Amino acid sequence: MDQSSIKKSFIAAFDTYGDAIFRFCLVKTGNRELSEDLTQETFTRYWQSLRDGREMTNTRSFLYTTASHLVIDWYRKKKEDSLDARMDRGFEPRDTNTLGAELGAEYAEVLRAIDGMEGKDKEVLLLRYVEELEPKDIAHIMDESTNVISVRIHRATKRLQEKLDI
Repeated sequence: MDQSSIKKSFIAAFDTYGDAIFRFCLVKTGNRELSEDLTQETFTRYWQSLRDGREMTNTRSFLYTTASHLVIDWYRKKKEDSLDARMDRGFEPRDTNTLGAELGAEYAEVLRAIDGMEGKDKEVLLLRYVEELEPKDIAHIMDESTNVISVRIHRATKRLQEKLDI
C-alpha cells in the first residue's frame, strides 16, 4: 500500500471510529485525559500496522481490540475504582442533560449495576449495549466464538435484570 492509500485509510478510520473508540475508553476508565491518550495510542498502532503492510480485513475489530488491550494494560498498572468514585471526580456516563431527569437517573443506575458485575459480564454488556457492537465483533475482540459471546450476553443480561429487580 502506498503512502497516499495509507493516509486515506487512516483518515477514514479515524473519522469513522475515533469518537467511538474514545467513548469506549472513557466508559472503561472514567478518565477523559487517559481516554484521549489511549485513543491516540490505538490509532498510532493502527497507523504503524498500515505502514508495516498489515492487511486490515476488519478495521473496527482491530481498533476495539487494540483499545481493549490498552485499557487492560492500564488496569493492570492501576487498581480498579468504582463508578461512584469516578462520578465523584466528575465523570458523566453520558450527557444526561439532554435526557429527562428520570431517564438519566435510570441510565446512571444501570451503569452502576453493570460496574458492580464480574469482569466478563461487565465487558460484554458495555460492548453490546453502550458501544452497540454486534456479538460477532465482540467475539473477535474477546477472542471467543460468537456463540459463546451470545450466551454470555444473554446470561449477563439476566443477571443484570435480577440485580435491578426487573
